[in-house]
Amino acid sequence: MIRRAGYAILAVLTYGILESLLLGYKYYIIFAILTFFMVAFEIIYFNIAGSRAINNVSVTRKSNTLNFRKNREFTITLHFENSNSYPISIHFFDEAIDVLEISGKTFGTMTIPKKGSYDIRYSVKPRYIGKYELGNIRISISDIFHLALIQKTISVKMAIHIYPSMNDIKSSRSEMLSSFIYTLGNHYSHSVGQGYNLYGVRQYTFEDDPRFIVWSRYNEEDNSMLIKEMEEEREISTIFIVDYSIAMNYGSTDRVYDKAIVDIINSAHLMVKNRDNVGFFLYSDKINIYIPPDKSGESINKLERAVANALPAGEFSASEAVKALERKQKKNFLVFIVTASTSHLEKTAHSNRISIFLINNESYYDYFPQGKFDDLLVQNIRLRELERMSEITREMRNHGIRCTYVSRKNTLQKIMIEYNYRRSMNTGAS
Repeated sequence: MIRRAGYAILAVLTYGILESLLLGYKYYIIFAILTFFMVAFEIIYFNIAGSRAINNVSVTRKSNTLNFRKNREFTITLHFENSNSYPISIHFFDEAIDVLEISGKTFGTMTIPKKGSYDIRYSVKPRYIGKYELGNIRISISDIFHLALIQKTISVKMAIHIYPSMNDIKSSRSEMLSSFIYTLGNHYSHSVGQGYNLYGVRQYTFEDDPRFIVWSRYNEEDNSMLIKEMEEEREISTIFIVDYSIAMNYGSTDRVYDKAIVDIINSAHLMVKNRDNVGFFLYSDKINIYIPPDKSGESINKLERAVANALPAGEFSASEAVKALERKQKKNFLVFIVTASTSHLEKTAHSNRISIFLINNESYYDYFPQGKFDDLLVQNIRLRELERMSEITREMRNHGIRCTYVSRKNTLQKIMIEYNYRRSMNTGAS
């Protein structure tokens, strides 16, 4: 292709030829015609020879692995290979994506030696979890006078899978900090699924099992004895229905789905630690990923792999999600729906075991108001959003469905509060 400078020079020479013909400048005519053909020949020759030269340049993108952790830096290498029998200078541009923080050279000019190669390295730090396609690489060469340009787009697509950050998944780390911070006083049961839990004490009768007599409370004066009153402690099966629609792909510093997945993983670690079963269902009209509940923690690992291979897409319907889950899971289970969509859930026979956590999208945006007017505007936006969510929450509760709205800072806490309450009621027990 011809650059603007090439078009400008050819236009000036053409005008000079026409002007000299009209005014009769015979020597200028010869000069203008010769110069015109020299420039035209240089452009034509460059396009022919340059096309062959650029086709002999290949590019590959390399990395040690395709699986990465969020916020963990890794290196990508661009390997340029020149098959020409002469050196070639090219300009390159790597079509990176905006979810990556890139430090290093992703564009510029280089000279590749004849029959040789050239490597470019840059560092990348992923900002959000999910599967991303690294784009193509564009290369171009220009003639010595910068009158013409030849471009080529080389397809070097590479899919990278970004897993949640280990720094964010606090519950999977060793107990370096107080577990109270993460569990809100949650009691870990060591006998769940294996027997009974102490409910209280009462007066002993002759039909009671003497093994449960509380000898420390024996009263010699009236010869009265107390016995432990036990209740069966059963395993709870909790399944998270995670809204994976486009409504979850908002936010400035954090994406809604990114932070929600981290909070869900943290709460799931705590539930598994309590020997309960945890499963997951990523749902939208374009995504349908079901992970059956278990108490070994393998379902959490499967969730991490699932979110590293998908991105939110489509629309979410809470009613359709519950129906789809009931077709997959036949046993009794507790349902936690984590959503940023405002779709209403129809009341069903199983509504009493459903809890909805409605995410406030506004809490995922960082505002920096300039002046008093901007500050009032931001406060009004947030107030209206809270009023809207409060209205939706009231409507859900009026239909007998437990519902609460959560923000970026308190999602984990509210999930664990609801889990402790549901567990005390044996909701979702098998």
